[in-house]
Amino acid sequence: MLHGLRQRASGHRHLLTGSAALVLTAAVQAISGALFWLIAARVDTQTDVGHGTALFTSVLFVAFVAGLGQPVAAARYAAGRSRDDHVLFAWGALATAIASAVVAVVYLVVVSPAAVEELRSWHGLLGPVTFLLLCSGTALSLLLDVRLMTQRRWGLVLLRAALVGAARFPMLLLPVEADRAVWLLLVAALPTAVSGFVGIGLLPKVTGDRHHLGPLPASTRPMVRYSAVNWASTLTYQAATFAMPVIVLVHVSADRNASFYVAWGVANLACYVPTAIGQALLAEGGRDGARLRSQVRLAVVVTGGLMAAGAAAATLGRDLVVQLYGTEYQDAADILPVLVMAAIPWAVTSVYLTEARVRHRSGATVLITGTLTVCILGPALVLVPEDGVRGAAAAFLGGNLVAALVALGTHVQARSTADGPLPVLSPDDFEPEDAVALVPFSYSPSAATEPIDASP
Repeated sequence: MLHGLRQRASGHRHLLTGSAALVLTAAVQAISGALFWLIAARVDTQTDVGHGTALFTSVLFVAFVAGLGQPVAAARYAAGRSRDDHVLFAWGALATAIASAVVAVVYLVVVSPAAVEELRSWHGLLGPVTFLLLCSGTALSLLLDVRLMTQRRWGLVLLRAALVGAARFPMLLLPVEADRAVWLLLVAALPTAVSGFVGIGLLPKVTGDRHHLGPLPASTRPMVRYSAVNWASTLTYQAATFAMPVIVLVHVSADRNASFYVAWGVANLACYVPTAIGQALLAEGGRDGARLRSQVRLAVVVTGGLMAAGAAAATLGRDLVVQLYGTEYQDAADILPVLVMAAIPWAVTSVYLTEARVRHRSGATVLITGTLTVCILGPALVLVPEDGVRGAAAAFLGGNLVAALVALGTHVQARSTADGPLPVLSPDDFEPEDAVALVPFSYSPSAATEPIDASP
């Protein structure tokens, strides 16, 4: 069994390397973010922290909505270093920057949570403009990471996260007394936004060519269609991650929102790990000659094991939240185990959803993402106004469980359709590389050694 695992791992070196780098990146982001908000909770009032986290959450939400499916499309159509790749990525970055500004304006006017008044009271014009710039830079930073991943420059992804995390702490020490909620937003979001703008500008040093806007390649239309489909898909399957905090900040007080954000930050890290591994799977599984089936099995085992360990740690260490943040953050300790436990079914959903996207199974993609959104946000809209943060945690766990069952069902159905009934085999029919398929925890009854068919 160990020999088979070593063979499987050596065959997916780039997938494992990318996954490990992204998990480390997530750890750096989580640790630096947790320390930052811990210091803020000790220095500032819970109300200021609540408004600051609400504004920061709003920036992340706008950047997510304004992505236009470009991170996924760039991984699929602009992964190389040809002129066509540079043209497609440049247009994707430009569209992302414009869309983020437009979505930010809509958010400020339509959603307009109570925390937005902190921006307006700071400065009627400069406050909203700052919010727009933070949203654009953050959205570009997400696209930048994908471009670096497709170049297999995992170290630069990790370095950017480390620099962003480190830059916050000197800023937090500056003696700013007034408008603390807005200042917390700037400290939390400005390094990320600046890294997005600067990183896009310096990207030609990595790719070997400057950004081009023409001529448009023949793959422009397919990329636009692909990005549109996956934008809808991404809005659906990650809507819960970004919309849930918005639902909470609209319906609870600033103090309760501060407690929710502390627990949500830990849960978001846990959920990011499968997402990061899914991004690596998307980048590697879509390449010519990739053995997608075995990559999927490996990703499920790795993500499931990591999430189970994380859920156990969150349950055992829940009281540490109160010890670190204070008794006023008891709500965070109460909901933390439930939120992190939801990362276990999310690991299953994320991997099988990525498989469906690589294979262009649009029906399975829509079904999985639709189930995830409806089963999380639907109950949240009912439970959060009644039960507050506890209702949000229950909706998040329940929806992820249902979505994981649906994702597993689509995977099994697709495999049975593609493979047909299993043949009766003798020991002589097995090659040495097939031995890994017989280990007890394998999620598939057969080994996959053929290249994927990536045609629509």
